[in-house]
Amino acid sequence: MKKYLLILSILFISIASSKSEIIIDNKEVISLIENSWNKINTMSGRFQQTDTDNNIENGDFVFDKPYKARFTYDNKDETIITNKILISVLDAEGYQVDSYPLGNSPIKKILSDEIRFDEIFEIVSIEQIFDQENVYQISATNKDSDNKSGKVLFFFSIDDLTLKKWVIFDEFSNKTVLEFTNIKKNISISQNTFVVKHRY
Repeated sequence: MKKYLLILSILFISIASSKSEIIIDNKEVISLIENSWNKINTMSGRFQQTDTDNNIENGDFVFDKPYKARFTYDNKDETIITNKILISVLDAEGYQVDSYPLGNSPIKKILSDEIRFDEIFEIVSIEQIFDQENVYQISATNKDSDNKSGKVLFFFSIDDLTLKKWVIFDEFSNKTVLEFTNIKKNISISQNTFVVKHRY
């Protein structure tokens, strides 16, 4: 269960050899990111997942607000689909082989119809990270999480406020990083993308 939940949480990553500068007007930055993110209804692209043991997996992702997400891995016959209630694990033929309650996972909150960061997260800090990508880093904790020590990090590009990465510590201090590339926004997505088959 742990390996499936890792991809759907949000955590800490240290950024080596990069400059950071604290943003003075946090409210303005948050407002800009909220306005941009809330205008996005669908999003797709590639992801790279790195776990706490530095194992790397790649694949395709699709988001469709509210609450729907699909992660398909390149080199294994597993797909993860979320809705408002469940995380479903599918086999190569699209049949559900396992499922878990989504609960108050940050992915559920970030994929709601409209978000206000200060209503769902305790904002710890906002920084500008000047490296190869130039991003705003939002450090926060989930207000509804049982894991109060867990830090949530979102990385949005400074240029166009695109979500570039999220990172997670779970309750066992395991770390997972998801980086997003080849991003397309507000595209048409078939609802068959999120169909979960069941064997009876």
